[in-house]
Amino acid sequence: MAQNNFKEKLTKYLSINAMSRYEEPIVYELKQNISPVYQVLRDKLGSVIFYKPSKYHNAPKVMIAAHMDEVGYIVRSISKTGQLLLSPIGGIWASTVIGTKAILKASSGKTFNGVFGHTSIHIMQSEKIVKALTNDELYADFGFKDDKEAIDQGVEIGDPVFLSGETIYFANEDLIGGKAMDNRAGVAILELIANELSNVDLKVDLYLVGTVQEEVGTRGARSSVSLVKPDIAISLDTTSTHDTIGTIPGTTALFKGAAIRVKDGGTLMDPKLIDIFMNIAQKYQIKAYKFVAAGGGTDAKELQYSPNGGAATLTLSLAQRYLHSPIGVCAISDLLATSKLIIKFLEDFEEESYNILDINKNIV
Repeated sequence: MAQNNFKEKLTKYLSINAMSRYEEPIVYELKQNISPVYQVLRDKLGSVIFYKPSKYHNAPKVMIAAHMDEVGYIVRSISKTGQLLLSPIGGIWASTVIGTKAILKASSGKTFNGVFGHTSIHIMQSEKIVKALTNDELYADFGFKDDKEAIDQGVEIGDPVFLSGETIYFANEDLIGGKAMDNRAGVAILELIANELSNVDLKVDLYLVGTVQEEVGTRGARSSVSLVKPDIAISLDTTSTHDTIGTIPGTTALFKGAAIRVKDGGTLMDPKLIDIFMNIAQKYQIKAYKFVAAGGGTDAKELQYSPNGGAATLTLSLAQRYLHSPIGVCAISDLLATSKLIIKFLEDFEEESYNILDINKNIV
C-alpha cells in the first residue's frame, strides 16, 4: 500500500474515540473495511476476530493481535461548581492533558466539549508550581454552572471523558501525529494485512484480532486467545522511543523500521520467531532491529498462555513518541515496514522449515 493511502486509513482510526470498554466504533470501522472473505467472530468481552481458514489440512493457527482501545478518563464525581473530577482509564500522566480539549459522552447521549482544567499559575500556591499534577487533582470543565446543571444534562458517574488531539501532518511527510496513536497504528496495520492477504492461499489458519481493554490489563487478549487457541501469536503495539530530550537510555527510535521486541515485563519472546523475522527482514531488505523493552508489556503476556498448550509468541513494536498523550507521533515508513514483515512471514510460511511448533527445537 502506498504511503499516502495508509496515512489516510490511519487518520480515520486516529479520529475515533474508543477508550477501554468503548471500543465498538473501532470494531465497526474494521468490519466496514476488511474484506468479506474473512469470517467475523466476537468474544464475550468484545474483541473482534477476522478468521481466514487455510485450504491445507491441520494448518497451524496464527493469531495477529492489535488492541483497539485508548487511554482516557471516566467521571468520578461532580463538584458543586459543575466541574467533573475524573478517574483514569489506563496509565496517564495528568500533566500531559491539562489545558487540552476534553470530550464528554454523557449517559443522556449528549456530547459535550470542554477542557481539562488547572489552576492558573497566577493564583497557584507556590509549592504546587514545582509539583506534577496528579489524576486525583485533575478535573474537566464542560461549562456547567453547577452540579445540578450537569445532572440535568444527563451526566452520571462513570461517563467517559475522551482525550482530544488533532491529526498533524509534519513537513517531513513520513511523520504523522494524532490522538490514540497507541494503538490505532496497530489497528491500521491489522486492516492492511487482512486486505493484502485476502486472496492469498496461506498455509496457516489466520486470525486477525482487534482486542479490547489492553490499557487496563490486557483483558481482551486473555478472552480472545482462549477462543482462538493459537499455535503462534504475534502482538502489534506501539512502544516508546528514546530519540527525544530527557529519555532514559534505549535503542527504539523513529525511522529505524520494525522493532522486534526480545523481552519486556510480561514476556520473554520466542527466540526462534525472533530469528525468523530477522531473517525475513534481511531477505526482503526490510528495515528491522531487535530491542529489549525497559519494562511494561503488551497483549503478548496473555497470548503466550494459549489454551493450546501455550503459543510461540512475539511482539512487533511500533516506535512512537509521546505515548498516552493527546498527540503521539509515528513514522509511516516504520509502520509499513512492520506490515511487510508480517505479510512476508505469512506468505512464506512453511511449517517444515520453521519448526516453531516442535518444542524440542527450542531446547538447548
